Amino acid sequence: MNIWTMIVLIVAICVIRNIVKSRNNHSLNGSIKTDEDVLKLLDRLKKRIENLETIVIEKENTRRFTEID
Repeated sequence: MNIWTMIVLIVAICVIRNIVKSRNNHSLNGSIKTDEDVLKLLDRLKKRIENLETIVIEKENTRRFTEID
């Protein structure tokens, strides 16, 4: 192995290591949520479910009245 091959290998290893390190840091930062964020999301989902339940109940009630006629 001559000196140029060794230099190319060292540079390639360092570049690959930096790419892997930056991907790991990016994916970790994107997926970490604070407790407040999770609670806010949970509250929004609860409100959305309540709205959907209200809509379904109203549709069922209107269907009952239309079937009577």
